[in-house]
Amino acid sequence: MERNPLSLTLVAPRQTSRFCGALAKLRTQLELLWRTLTTHTRRRPKSLLLVESSALGDRRFVSVVQFDEQRFLIGSSPSSVNLLARLPNARSAAENATGAGREGGRH
Repeated sequence: MERNPLSLTLVAPRQTSRFCGALAKLRTQLELLWRTLTTHTRRRPKSLLLVESSALGDRRFVSVVQFDEQRFLIGSSPSSVNLLARLPNARSAAENATGAGREGGRH
């Protein structure tokens, strides 16, 4: 049985329509993925950070927690959390560590 070449023109628009529909769905999904990825990377930096933590045993910890420029030494156990000390802020601690606060460049 011989195929009619005109029948191909009737099938082609349907296939093109399906392809365009699938392509439109793919584009929508990619745009949504792009928006999701770019909005998560634009979040403002966290202001509360766990700088360091050390286990003391029996589920007890001592930790340095930073909020903005303020730093705190915190003790915690299963039943409580205690402020042990306020530490120098992060900026002044960094300056002291690098020696930027020294006068005249003496070592």
